[in-house]
Amino acid sequence: MKKLFLLCLCLCLCLAACGEKMPPETTPPMTEATETSAATILTEELPPVKEPTLYKLSFIGAGDNMAYYGNVRDAKKNAEGTNLVYDFRPSYTDIKTVIADYDLRFINQETLMCGGGYDLSYYPRFNSPQELGDAVVDTGFNVVGLANNHMLDRGERGLLATLDYWDSQPVTHIGAYRSEEDFEKITVVEQNGIRVALLSFTYSTNGIKLPKGSTVYIPYIDNDTIARKVREAEEIADLTVVSMHWGYENTFKPSDAQREVAALIHENGGDVIVGHHPHCLQPVEWIGEGEGRTLCVYSLGNFMSEMAQDYNILGGMIAFDVEKLGENGRASVTNVRFIPTVFDYTRSFYNNHIFLLEDYTDAQAKAHGIAYYGNHTTLDRLVGYVKKTIDAEFLPDFLKSETE
Repeated sequence: MKKLFLLCLCLCLCLAACGEKMPPETTPPMTEATETSAATILTEELPPVKEPTLYKLSFIGAGDNMAYYGNVRDAKKNAEGTNLVYDFRPSYTDIKTVIADYDLRFINQETLMCGGGYDLSYYPRFNSPQELGDAVVDTGFNVVGLANNHMLDRGERGLLATLDYWDSQPVTHIGAYRSEEDFEKITVVEQNGIRVALLSFTYSTNGIKLPKGSTVYIPYIDNDTIARKVREAEEIADLTVVSMHWGYENTFKPSDAQREVAALIHENGGDVIVGHHPHCLQPVEWIGEGEGRTLCVYSLGNFMSEMAQDYNILGGMIAFDVEKLGENGRASVTNVRFIPTVFDYTRSFYNNHIFLLEDYTDAQAKAHGIAYYGNHTTLDRLVGYVKKTIDAEFLPDFLKSETE
């Protein structure tokens, strides 16, 4: 019995020993060194914050490029002693330097270039030597607008021959289409990470119509079509630029119809309107406010021409930058500036040259070839046209200082 008691006692003591709690683990107190170490580990594990890429693109656009008889005769004289028949390049040497730094370089080419099998012709139905196009390309223009009232001057065949020529050149051309299907495929140019949609329309083709059954498509101004195409362009591009051949000739103010179409383009999301046809300057302005505003240039005037009035020899180029922050950011138009130009020639219509107004002199203005028509001008008159037409916000510094 005593042995049994001792056995039970030993068993109880063993069970009590097994049930005894272990002392809790203790965490050493945090010191400055351990806190720094932990922070360092945490920092090293976090991925670096990537700043969104800022995409940039520059644009410059010129107005009506038209070859009259005197312009062609001057180009033929320039080609003497060379293997060329015509050489228009000397007319553009100053411009070539100016536009070289821009990404997109637009020009409204207002005359056909039908090539072999077609006689050259001038006002009122133009067909220019293809060497004029060669000079346009050599100068550096890479976007060519073809929608204008002279695009059917030599009929459907002449337009198709002109398209053949431009198809062979390293440019993007807009405004004349072999079919409606081609028109529906919106032209988009991508540079520097920014997609730019290019649209082009004309008010008329001077009453000349396509033959019955033709598949060629002319983008006439039509409100419903313009609104639809601008909306479609906005869906597929960062920026939409619309080339508009519109307005009344020799008028410095845009018509009500121009303003209505400009408002329509703005309402449907268009970003930039580049206008031409009046053969003289018209205002540059913003339509709307804030991020959704539209830059509208109603008319850039003449670039190359042989028209008679002093305001016809005055033209300009519109330049601006486009910025987009991140791949999906909104593109914005910034740093808009107007660069006035003068098309100069002698009384015998030789020495054709496009000057920057900034480099033009009063002596050159007074000796201008418009004297052949009995007209005269001065540098002050030319400067006056620019300052009265173009808002000071867009003027170059050499004119802005005089305005302020």
